[in-house]
Amino acid sequence: MKKDLLDILVEISEKMASTLKEDELLNDILEIAQEYLSVKRISIMIINGDHLVIKAAVGLHLDYKSLKVPLGNGISGKVATTGEPIVINKGSSTNWELGYDTKSYMSVPLRIKDKLIGVLNLTDKEDDYFSDDDIKIAKYIASQCAISIEKAQIYESIRRSENLQLIGKFTSTIIHDIKNLLNIVQNYVELLEIASEDKSDFKEYVDNIYTELKLIHGLVMDILDFSKNQITLKTTKIELDDFMEYIIKHTSIMLKPYNIDFYVNYPPGIIFYGDKDKLFRVLFNLINNAVDAVGENGKIKLKVLQENNHLLFIIEDNGKGIPAEMVDRIFDPFYTAGKEKGTGLGLAVVKDIVNAHNGTIAVESKVGEYTKFLIRLPISG
Repeated sequence: MKKDLLDILVEISEKMASTLKEDELLNDILEIAQEYLSVKRISIMIINGDHLVIKAAVGLHLDYKSLKVPLGNGISGKVATTGEPIVINKGSSTNWELGYDTKSYMSVPLRIKDKLIGVLNLTDKEDDYFSDDDIKIAKYIASQCAISIEKAQIYESIRRSENLQLIGKFTSTIIHDIKNLLNIVQNYVELLEIASEDKSDFKEYVDNIYTELKLIHGLVMDILDFSKNQITLKTTKIELDDFMEYIIKHTSIMLKPYNIDFYVNYPPGIIFYGDKDKLFRVLFNLINNAVDAVGENGKIKLKVLQENNHLLFIIEDNGKGIPAEMVDRIFDPFYTAGKEKGTGLGLAVVKDIVNAHNGTIAVESKVGEYTKFLIRLPISG
């Protein structure tokens, strides 16, 4: 039996009171709206620069992460510009702007106070007809989605501010990490002085110093990026072959003190777009974590797959794994998952960098067997 409108409003209110996790909350609201309004597909699009991008969706059986709608174009683009809802019932022509065919389409604006932040799209209504009551309910649901987004933004801002106040408390940890890395660099410098006449050794020592400096640079940049609360990308064309050779070179140097097998597999001749330095930090950070996890006699695999217009980077190790209760928290700032070393910023910044590239990152793990990170990036950047 279909729920009463009052039941729906109460259910949405209870969801909003139960969590501040934006993705979870928005999906819960959309599922409630999908059922009550009898639509097949429903999505939230957020203004990002001069485009709309999908932030949450239910019923969209397609890859929507790279889908962009220019502001002012199409139905949702016009609603995001004018702030006026658009409703199409039993349309004679189909609409493909969201990547699929539909004859009924309602798009209503999302506002935080007086600012337009995006749209709520509902398509494929039962009998392809949206009533006046449906429109009123959709507007209410849009307002609740906007409130949820605003609450999440405020919460994240407060959390960041509180975390920044904790910087003084973990300064000693940062100094300890940097000091250890600098000690390694100093040791190689001393070896350079002893073996300055041996050109082959000279190059090897220089490479080792350079790799340790990359680790120090990455640690410092993690702190800077987090403190700025934003990731600024310098997007350029990247040849995957060169990028992977760069990763392999520095990983091989990092692994010299360990008895760890490192396997790499990637398709040749691919060009993609992104911030090369930041993407290097992402992969190098995850590989460095894998080294800590496997210890001696471990295995680390780095594999790249092309999936349509995306690249999938997979970093897998056969280390100790991550307990299920920790998996959901490993991307939280300052969460170290019980590690004695580290600031707890690495994975938080890794996720921020991946998000800035319009990508996704996920983790799979089984205690005592393996951990696998999956990073999906659009080839176009």
